[in-house]
Amino acid sequence: MKNAMISIFLFLSIMILIYFANNSLLKLCGRITTLSEDIEITLTQDNFEEAYTQSIQLMNLIQSEGFITSIYVNHQDFDILVNDAVKLSVYLTYKDAEDADATLHSLKYNAQNIKKLQIPTLENIL
Repeated sequence: MKNAMISIFLFLSIMILIYFANNSLLKLCGRITTLSEDIEITLTQDNFEEAYTQSIQLMNLIQSEGFITSIYVNHQDFDILVNDAVKLSVYLTYKDAEDADATLHSLKYNAQNIKKLQIPTLENIL
């Protein structure tokens, strides 16, 4: 009976941890997408200084709130987000709008792809 209770407790603990980690990941990806869209709007107005400030905020967001995400998802997916955020800030420093726009689209696509992978489907399970 004691082993059964321990097993049930461990199972419930893992389920709760997965629930909170998944919600944290989905919120982070949503915020990344929103900030990327804000940077894109700022970039279309040729305001590189404000876009650079927003890209630094995006990079800080990914690094500060990415601890649980880096544990929960494939590290390569998370590393791509970090690398794209760094590339974006460098492109905005040199006022390279074309590469910055391409990196923004890559960042949004990767964040949406990570969100999509968290939805349980037969493809994800197998």
